[in-house]
Amino acid sequence: MAEISVIVPAYNAEKYLENTLKSILDQSFKDFEAILVDDGSIDKTPDIMAAYAAKDKRIKIIRQPNKKLPAARNAGMDAAVGKYIYFADADDILHPQILEFLYQACEKERADFACCYFEAVEENKLPEIPVYNQNVSNEVVDSPLEFMCANRKKINNNVWTKLYRTSALAGLRFADNQGVEDLYFNILAMRRFSKGVFVPLVMYYYILSSGSITRREFKIEKLHVHMDCYKRLQKDFESKPDLWRLIKRRIVNRSFYGMVKEVSELPKEKARELKAVWKTQIRTFKKAGIIGTESLSLRKKVKLFFFMLF
Repeated sequence: MAEISVIVPAYNAEKYLENTLKSILDQSFKDFEAILVDDGSIDKTPDIMAAYAAKDKRIKIIRQPNKKLPAARNAGMDAAVGKYIYFADADDILHPQILEFLYQACEKERADFACCYFEAVEENKLPEIPVYNQNVSNEVVDSPLEFMCANRKKINNNVWTKLYRTSALAGLRFADNQGVEDLYFNILAMRRFSKGVFVPLVMYYYILSSGSITRREFKIEKLHVHMDCYKRLQKDFESKPDLWRLIKRRIVNRSFYGMVKEVSELPKEKARELKAVWKTQIRTFKKAGIIGTESLSLRKKVKLFFFMLF
């Protein structure tokens, strides 16, 4: 049985997938299985997967109709046999030591997860990748969710900076809320974790490709998905009001403001169209205590005020 299950969902990823797979197979840590989930691709993604699987027996392939990223990751989790689970996106690059360092951190501290920094890089501009030595001062995290709320740069929303102990996830799966699935998954995961480790190294390279989900055309559905996620979080933590207030103040409000900023930067006609649909929901959610302005700077509060006014 492999120590780590690396799960890679892919949809029409032919342009980037080979580089991602090479970075996985070049890992210094060798005891892993790579579960490639073809989420209904109609390009050469299945052929690339098959070619790599023919060369390396650690690769397993799951094929399914297009069900979107959360369902593809869940399919990979259902098939995983590793002691740990690691998620990678099909258009990014892994540092060759990421599995080794995160695994060793978890094992040494008997932690539920380990995480690291990432670097966002423009397509075709990958920086020189350093070789790290073992003399790293890791930070032990005893209250993961509270630490995540207070240290967003260290424990961010993304799943691909983290190695998870499979048993600690205990049946947790991704919700059908693409665009905010990582945030929701990590908040629920950190709630159940008792211990983690932060490795202060850049070990994942997020490629800013033209096909990335975050760079596609902004649609009103994205706004609704985010707001529905915040509403679900409020319900999930209704029995722990103090913890909900912390999550709302340090994570939800900032995530919400990020959406406001993104809409505000759109062309005027498009922004006006989205705001006309969204304002009523914003007012309803503010009244219900699901979103607010706590922890936002004065500048952000002013920007939000004008967003709602005009």
